[in-house]
Amino acid sequence: MHATPPAVDFGDAETLLSPDATGEGNWVGAPCAYDHGDDAYLAVRERDPDRRGHRVTVYAYDDGVGEAVLTVTAEELGVVSIERPSLVTHPRTGDVQLYLPVDRGGNDWTIRKCADAPSVESVDPTTARPVLRPAPGGTDAGVVKDPTILTVGGRYYMFYAGADGLSEQAHLATSVDGETWTRAANNPVLERGYWHDHHTRVSTVVPAPDAPAWLVFYDGSGVADEGRTWNLRTGMAVTTDLKTFTDTCPDGPLYASPAADRRTGLSTFGTCRYLDVRRREDDWELFAEVAREDGSFELRRATVDRPF
Repeated sequence: MHATPPAVDFGDAETLLSPDATGEGNWVGAPCAYDHGDDAYLAVRERDPDRRGHRVTVYAYDDGVGEAVLTVTAEELGVVSIERPSLVTHPRTGDVQLYLPVDRGGNDWTIRKCADAPSVESVDPTTARPVLRPAPGGTDAGVVKDPTILTVGGRYYMFYAGADGLSEQAHLATSVDGETWTRAANNPVLERGYWHDHHTRVSTVVPAPDAPAWLVFYDGSGVADEGRTWNLRTGMAVTTDLKTFTDTCPDGPLYASPAADRRTGLSTFGTCRYLDVRRREDDWELFAEVAREDGSFELRRATVDRPF
């Protein structure tokens, strides 16, 4: 069994989208790559220091970013910020399901779901309602946000960031309909530790092409890191059951931006976070939000041969 991750240098990756302004706090990324039937989409979050996460845009995608087919704003949802979206297909009806983490103010994050729709273009953001809230007394008592969701058979697996008042850790909830969720008994499923002893959250989960396992890519940062709340890099764990995880990168991140190295305690931003993977027959497209020299974050794509 190998479970080999793709070899990627995000310093050489292609820029797909750049923020409207330079400097810290100007971000475009938090990508969600999504295929629905024969159509492909790329959802991204846009942020600036004043408006925070003010908009999520879903673009048509055909080997590049196409026209915007759906826009969701924080204003129309009546919230102060939106973060990473998650799109999934209902395993029985084929409908599109859109999940959005939103802050109602004062770091009051919940995860909302829009009503099922036959297409991405017909999703109605005004139907969004909470499906996951912080659990008092739990390891996610403070915050729930940044879901990444997959279905296996008829079961949904939502990996999300849950905060306990100290920092975020990776949590899991499951569902049979995408509406009612049950938290995993062993949360957090991936704890803070090693170089990521501050933040740890799952960014995406994909089947390993060469082993009976899943590759679990996660975002992490260390207590000593500059900008540890958002200066996250990408590591990888593996799992055979989507419940129990083994960290394969205890000595340092797997992917980082050009300014980063593999040491704990970065003095400059090395951000490479919110990884998502679009698997095709012969290759993989990897999308990530990556730090630029001016302090802003942009969306980049790397295409690699299908790992074996």
